[in-house]
Amino acid sequence: MTRRQRIADLTALTIPEQPALSPSGDAVVYVLRAIDSAADDYVYTLWRADSQGARQLTHGRCDTAPAFSPDGSRIAFLREQDVWLLPSDGGEAECLTSLPLGAGKPVWSPDGTKIAFAATVDLAPEDDHAPIVADRLDYHADGAGVVRGKRSHLHVVEVATGEVRRVTTGDWHAGQPAWSPDGAKLAFAAATGADRDLAIRVPVHVLDVTDPNSQPRVAGLADGIAAAVTWTADGAALLVVGHPASPEEHAGLFRIPLDGGETVNLAAPLDRNVMPGGPAYPGAWPRLVGEDVLFCVRDRGCTHLYSVPVGGGTPRPVLAGAGRTVAGLAVAGSTAAVVLTTPESYGEIVRLDLVSGTETVLTGHSTDEIELFTPREREFTISDGTVVHGWLLRDPAATGPGPLLLDVHGGPHNAWQGGTDEIHFYHQELIARGWTVLLLNPRGSDGYGEKFYTAVRGGWGVADARDFLEPLDELVAEGLADPARLAVTGYSYGGFMTCYLTSRDNRFAAAVAGGVVTDLTSMAGTSDEGHLLAAHELGALPWDEPESYAAMSPLAKVDQVRTPTLVLHGGSDLLCPVGQAQQWHTALRERGVPTRLVLYPEGPHAFVVNGRPSHRLDYNRRVVDWVERYTPGRRAPLDAAHWQRRLTELAERHHVPGACLGILRLDEEIVEARHGVLNVDTGVETTTDSLFQIGSISKVWTATVAMQLVDEGLLDLDAPVIDVLPELRLADPDVTKQLTMRHLLTHTSGIDGDVFTDTGRGDDCLEKYVARLDEVAQNHPLGATWSYCNSGFSLAGRVIEKLTGGTWDAALRERLFTPLGLAHTVTLPEEALMFRAAMGHVGSPEPAKAPVWTLPRSAGPAGLITATAADVLAFARMHLTGGLAADGTRVLSETSAAAMADKQVDLPDKHTLADSWGLGWFRLDWDGHVVLGHDGNTIGQAAFLRLLPEEGLAVTLLTNGGNTRGLYEDLYREIFAELAGVAVPRPLAPPASPVSVDVTPYLGTYERASTRMEVFTSDDGPRLRSTVTGPLAELVPDPVEEYDLVGVGDGLFVVWVPQVADWVPVTFYTLPTGEQYVHHGVRATPKVV
Repeated sequence: MTRRQRIADLTALTIPEQPALSPSGDAVVYVLRAIDSAADDYVYTLWRADSQGARQLTHGRCDTAPAFSPDGSRIAFLREQDVWLLPSDGGEAECLTSLPLGAGKPVWSPDGTKIAFAATVDLAPEDDHAPIVADRLDYHADGAGVVRGKRSHLHVVEVATGEVRRVTTGDWHAGQPAWSPDGAKLAFAAATGADRDLAIRVPVHVLDVTDPNSQPRVAGLADGIAAAVTWTADGAALLVVGHPASPEEHAGLFRIPLDGGETVNLAAPLDRNVMPGGPAYPGAWPRLVGEDVLFCVRDRGCTHLYSVPVGGGTPRPVLAGAGRTVAGLAVAGSTAAVVLTTPESYGEIVRLDLVSGTETVLTGHSTDEIELFTPREREFTISDGTVVHGWLLRDPAATGPGPLLLDVHGGPHNAWQGGTDEIHFYHQELIARGWTVLLLNPRGSDGYGEKFYTAVRGGWGVADARDFLEPLDELVAEGLADPARLAVTGYSYGGFMTCYLTSRDNRFAAAVAGGVVTDLTSMAGTSDEGHLLAAHELGALPWDEPESYAAMSPLAKVDQVRTPTLVLHGGSDLLCPVGQAQQWHTALRERGVPTRLVLYPEGPHAFVVNGRPSHRLDYNRRVVDWVERYTPGRRAPLDAAHWQRRLTELAERHHVPGACLGILRLDEEIVEARHGVLNVDTGVETTTDSLFQIGSISKVWTATVAMQLVDEGLLDLDAPVIDVLPELRLADPDVTKQLTMRHLLTHTSGIDGDVFTDTGRGDDCLEKYVARLDEVAQNHPLGATWSYCNSGFSLAGRVIEKLTGGTWDAALRERLFTPLGLAHTVTLPEEALMFRAAMGHVGSPEPAKAPVWTLPRSAGPAGLITATAADVLAFARMHLTGGLAADGTRVLSETSAAAMADKQVDLPDKHTLADSWGLGWFRLDWDGHVVLGHDGNTIGQAAFLRLLPEEGLAVTLLTNGGNTRGLYEDLYREIFAELAGVAVPRPLAPPASPVSVDVTPYLGTYERASTRMEVFTSDDGPRLRSTVTGPLAELVPDPVEEYDLVGVGDGLFVVWVPQVADWVPVTFYTLPTGEQYVHHGVRATPKVV
């Protein structure tokens, strides 16, 4: 079964990148990028894919940039920024370099004796706290910070000896090198001019590395910008991706003869931008294939692979197609290897036969468990005739107008590409919640020709706003979008456009602006690329055309903004400085527009692409939460931080040592919060993956397995239990004959409920326990009343064992834990030892560690499951969805799930726990709404679970001592009021005006297993003495407690229980057959004297 993608799935992605092809073309080594959530970091390992499949080669945490030696015997790669060598089949890697500031991507010389790379050097070391002195504008760079004396220069290492020598020097940065075919020269790009911060010139240079005195010489693009550089096969020319002059036009693929001949743009016939590749800008360096060169271009948003003769000609597509994007390229002979993303895959290594065009997928890192919503292409004709291309993402099952999110890409010269997207996980999450997502490539986007590409120069916002607004009008007219439920978001240029649109148009109900630009004037003077943007994108410097800047700047019309706006920004962003976000947030706050500013510490501009995983997750979640919160008709999102604060505050107030809270709402990620410690003696901190005993909530799990057996035709709820257990003997022979599973699951069997006979730790413990039930008194006639019965559930567990042929523990694992994917749920203490498990605490006001950890194993079906809050909620989700696991697996029939929730029996006491009982679940009336639930109490631990089916809401609270009931009541009252508008009833308390209730009819002694209650009068009025008897008496600090009985009505009293700081009901009643009972602590206790 497949399921829809959630934001949390981001951490499970494994993405192949940086392919390297062996010289023979039969093996690909690549980098696999994964996420280590615990470390909040990425792990990069080398893998090899060949005819035998894909396998891991290295186990470092940061192994990147693989490159085969020319003879194919070794692989050079980077590990923690040093160059290492590895046998091509795997084995022990050896470190080749050890430079103070690390090395860059290794490039083998043609003869395999040397490796060249660019590496950072510090030309003028100084203390990080020394004053920053800048004469030029390039003193800082996003992602690097203040560069001071650090420069990138070329180095060459001798493979045989490890000797490293720097071959360039100077106050400039050298780009990645490329060896000439004869191994004598290196070509590279570098901005070496004294005015390079003002005049954007990055010529391509050539350096003779055989001559120690050689200096780099400019070989081409003297007034342009070079990026990727390689050589022709004969060494007579360079192939360079770059710009011949201004950077605002397309990049081309230039053949630059070294003899001074004419420079030719080989890609010119395509009228498309050549893509050398980079974060969020997929592509690859050009590669020679015989007399041709392979290169990447953007076409309608996607990056495709093309081939063109080195001598010039018409480029032809090699790997293209809608939604298919190439990111990374390696070539050997007539074989190429690429990373290919598609609408169904986040990227796989594909081998391409350049002769036949055959594509072979070599890896399988994309999961087949998740079904993605795929985009549908659309084109919109704008009022001036311009055609805007884009994609609409929508659940095919959705009908009618619904909420729509317009997402604006960055750049402005980036583009949406119609394939999978590992950055914007909120798209899939919102679609699953009923949203439509609109992705448009407006004027300025890449892949539609140079005229379209340059159409926003000097007109940010002014030139392209209608490219967004008019398609929205069209979708509203088509009945796909609700005009009252439109939201807008975007990052970088998309953040700018979000602010621009909301400052010029008030149609949006919510806005999320990320990595924003709001004031172009200050941007031009503070961004690390401010001058470049001003001169080449905005068309002029601010003081030359102040009116133009005002027309483009969102801040100029911030007084017109009415849209609630969330601003998300990297705390160390130097490209779009953080002040851009702060001034927008400040202006909205001052004007009373709902706004929130979120800064991500140390986050550079690209943190949404490759920043901390926790920051990326948070970003995605906040987008969803904000647009859901402020779009009409959408329910308020779960605020994890708020509930963490409330849990902490209330748990401290009620002296609860440790607790975990879990909140589930269908179609949303669960919210988890944790507080305190698992053990007051050891001080081990509570985490969300800590296990707590859920006590009697286990009964619902046992009942669920019983209902599975009903589904399978193995069990009849109304047939005598002796049909399954012919050996059963109870104290009353007639009850033995008539007792059914329905009696057991509804607590109406009359078997004395609190019998905790220890029958050992063996797998036969339940069999032994049931064999001794003939020693247990019949508490009330079969089916005559309701009394909470642990013993009955131990008996039900034995029935399950008999029908399944294994232990109750095994039945739970096989039938619930495994299909529900519960990796942190156990039934045995030896299993709990493998996790962080809570210790119970007793006493007040400051609880102390309980004397023992658990009850006898024979009590398992009644209350020995230990689990995390998340696993408890996974079980609850199954019941909320009519028996389905999160992945769609049918665990319980819809009929049985409904039967468990239906009323089976009313309770004599409707004030303590519930109004009525189902099959396993208890049922409550909260403010006119049916709520299902169960509580669990073990030795010093208490658990609570409530389900509101009509809202798809479930809440669990797991605790380990203190006033747990008070914490539950305070917390759940807030949660259900805020999330569902449901008022949780107040506990029964004495009337405001005291009433006189005659206690005389109720005086006497009431007794059942484990408990004796005496009702008597004293000088102070009627009192109740409760005594714990039997084995349980040894497990509680004080087995005898006395309370004043305060009258409420006929047969109804309350007592004040200090341990829970609340009033607890005491109900007296008489059965139709005349027997007298007291109902207290959800047990019916017969009068014996």
